[in-house]
Amino acid sequence: MATGTNHYRHTRVEQSRVARLYRGKDLKGIPIRTPSLNFSVELRTAFVFAGIFIAGVAALAALLFTESINPESSARLGVSFALGLIAACAISSTLAFLINLRHWLLLLALMAALAAAAAIWQGWGPVEGLAKIVFATSAGLWIALMLTSISQVLLICALVIGVDIWSVFLGPTKKMVESGGPWIDYLTINLPVFGADAVSRLGASDIIFFSLFVGCTLLWRLRRTLTALALTLSFVSTMLVGVSLEIGVPALPLLSIFFLLVNADLLYLRFLAEPDENRRGRGDGRGQKP
Repeated sequence: MATGTNHYRHTRVEQSRVARLYRGKDLKGIPIRTPSLNFSVELRTAFVFAGIFIAGVAALAALLFTESINPESSARLGVSFALGLIAACAISSTLAFLINLRHWLLLLALMAALAAAAAIWQGWGPVEGLAKIVFATSAGLWIALMLTSISQVLLICALVIGVDIWSVFLGPTKKMVESGGPWIDYLTINLPVFGADAVSRLGASDIIFFSLFVGCTLLWRLRRTLTALALTLSFVSTMLVGVSLEIGVPALPLLSIFFLLVNADLLYLRFLAEPDENRRGRGDGRGQKP
């Protein structure tokens, strides 16, 4: 079986956003490429996340039982926060199979948003967190389906780095945190903090971009498992920096950088395999006549 760039080039066909959202054929009768969803890879990724989470919980319990770590130290707090982040990313990553819902992802996102609103009203914390993760994951996967080229993916990576830094240190995120209004509760996900009396939050937008990048691995045949683990590591690293410095740190810059680093060679090959706009118009007979 062909592998690498040749396999990608031979299986890739031009497709509109409509084609990505509907199974079968494009409006012009051209067969379309579906997301490369390998359930054995999905299962392996889920097991890897479960193994990491169980190992982390066991390590924390052992450290606390042997009194090798101060229960009140920032290190213990960092480990507790990290386990919550791993759990949230594991759930979002496991839900990547929802990309097969295509345009129905919008309906699922709406239903999850309504469930989250009801959970907030009733005070059901765990249900609220899970519903927000489902909403953010569905939204991110749908956005990934809207992307039609590697160039768009690279542009998003570049934009979110600058925009998130500005938002956290100078923009709306900074103002919402300082005002302490209810919008913080609505737009963030309360993460479980294992064995510590503390609150840990992750922006819903962070999970949206997490699932967007995971969706890109399925659409362009990138490194699925390694990417999900690297993105999770980026969240944990950002959180540890924030805890140690006691400041809010933007999560999306490192998320984008880790995505690019893990898939740099494949992204470059996919970029080279994309057809030139001018050749595309002449080659399919749709170019303008002189």
